[in-house]
Amino acid sequence: MIFAAREPADVLVMLADVEPSWVFLLGGSAGEVLGASKLLSDRGFSVYIHIDMLHGITNDSEGIRLLASFGRPTGIITTHPSTVNAAKKVGLLTIERIFLLDSSSVESGLRNVVRTKPDAVEVLPGVLPEQITKVADSIDVPLIAGGLITHIDQVKAALKAGALGVSTSSGLLLSQVQELS
Repeated sequence: MIFAAREPADVLVMLADVEPSWVFLLGGSAGEVLGASKLLSDRGFSVYIHIDMLHGITNDSEGIRLLASFGRPTGIITTHPSTVNAAKKVGLLTIERIFLLDSSSVESGLRNVVRTKPDAVEVLPGVLPEQITKVADSIDVPLIAGGLITHIDQVKAALKAGALGVSTSSGLLLSQVQELS
């Protein structure tokens, strides 16, 4: 399970007593996100920042260099192929998001993945097991399911469909999964 925080303050509260793992920072101001990223990275967490949703830093090569220098994340999350390429140039790992809206968006996303070769792919929404299987079978990198996942049965279905991991902003779901471990 990957905790996906919409606000940096959320993650700092949720993960205060949790062993280091992966964290997605999905929004907030540049100062807050960079501070949270550095703090979490220093504690041993693998931090991925959704740079497209960051306020105050753009997803161009200069913004990514700034992010890498001051926030020290493990990597970035983006929907933009050019951002994947720019992040790779500064040594960040990359997660490319694909939205499962319709067949055109899935096909376009898969073409981008072939072209950019991200380190992982996240599909949203993560509650469509048949589509998760289709995408997982079409790529050669790990797949993460995210979005609209609120119950443990949805986590199990996504994993069974081929997802290597599941991201959630639900603290309740995160605690339920930890209890099962």
